[in-house]
Amino acid sequence: MNPHIPSLNHSLIVNEEIINYKLRYSSKAKYLRIQIVHGQELEVILPRGCQLSEAEQFIIKKAKWIKKHLNGKKDGDEKFLFLGEEVTVIQEHDFFIKKHRLTYEKKILKVESPAGSNISKKRIYDHWLRQQAKLYLKKRAAELAFALQFSINKISIKGQKTRWGSCSSKKNLSFNFKLMQFRREIIDYVIIHELCHLKEMNHSKEFWALVERFCPGYKSLRKELNHGKTI
Repeated sequence: MNPHIPSLNHSLIVNEEIINYKLRYSSKAKYLRIQIVHGQELEVILPRGCQLSEAEQFIIKKAKWIKKHLNGKKDGDEKFLFLGEEVTVIQEHDFFIKKHRLTYEKKILKVESPAGSNISKKRIYDHWLRQQAKLYLKKRAAELAFALQFSINKISIKGQKTRWGSCSSKKNLSFNFKLMQFRREIIDYVIIHELCHLKEMNHSKEFWALVERFCPGYKSLRKELNHGKTI
């Protein structure tokens, strides 16, 4: 059996129903692996020395699970965004893992989920976006505070229902993790907006003059934010 043979299309009749699948041989695989790709396609990965008959027996054993996930509810047309660009979220189910695995590369967020998991792409995407927000927003807010000579206390990331950010009298800043859906310039505007509240705890003319001083194009950015993806 050649481990470098490309994916081959196969079919198997189980309980009077046809199950179509792609068979892929891999010299790197340590065990037989079966997964649902893109929520629509069954793929079987065979390691070196594993026979086709073993794959067929495994498919028969897991036929109920396969049918459920192949015919399950498909994700809608919702767009997933990251820093202003659309991201493709791919979810696969694997019998041999117990925890979700996430990798992001070239605008593709790949999610490997345990076979029995019912967690949606949206929920996993939100979890990933919150993680990215903790890394990016905290660092960027600290950078802008230093550059613009603002003194801040704590920076927290939340999931507010009605606002993108907030500033307290104790110099604590908080930001909505969903800001990570927008491009960097808009994120900077929101951070600067909250930093300016450290000096003007209102939305007076003085406040907006301060915002414009540090972010001259804030009006167009604010308009883009208000017309972008809703909270």
